[in-house]
Amino acid sequence: MKTVLLAACVTFVTVPIFAQSTESRPNDNNLYSLALKTSILQMEKEYGQIDDSVMGERMRTDYRHVIVQGDLLITKGLPTEFDNHVIEYVDSDGLRERYRKLRKSYSVLVIRPMRNEGKALKVEVFVYWVSSEKGRLQLGLSDWSDVEFHYDCDKQQFVVGSVKLGGI
Repeated sequence: MKTVLLAACVTFVTVPIFAQSTESRPNDNNLYSLALKTSILQMEKEYGQIDDSVMGERMRTDYRHVIVQGDLLITKGLPTEFDNHVIEYVDSDGLRERYRKLRKSYSVLVIRPMRNEGKALKVEVFVYWVSSEKGRLQLGLSDWSDVEFHYDCDKQQFVVGSVKLGGI
């Protein structure tokens, strides 16, 4: 009887632990997830030391806590954190409401649909400054990241070929 109870306890304890460990790394092979992470890290490296608050008129961009405009097809199921970075997905109403509360422009990342260019797949991640005029959401283009993927036959998966940043 004790053996049966012990076996039952071990089963009930290990199943939830195993389920949690597999959920901690969602979408590791999702190209949108990889493009977003790669873009954030590259932007942080290149732009992280720049104070883009424009004399207090804007919120300074924090690449450790980024806001991404939610998209039902692209951002659904993407991770909310990685390597000490937090990603917050917000819809258009949420962006407008955040601006109303802050009363300052702030940056938001927008992931565009993947496109095929020859042998490569490309994902663009744009940075916009959010504002509102007469209650209407306004997005002003700031800069972007082009992430190019190539298929690695040895690894049998897509790998990042390059990351190019651009801006106005």
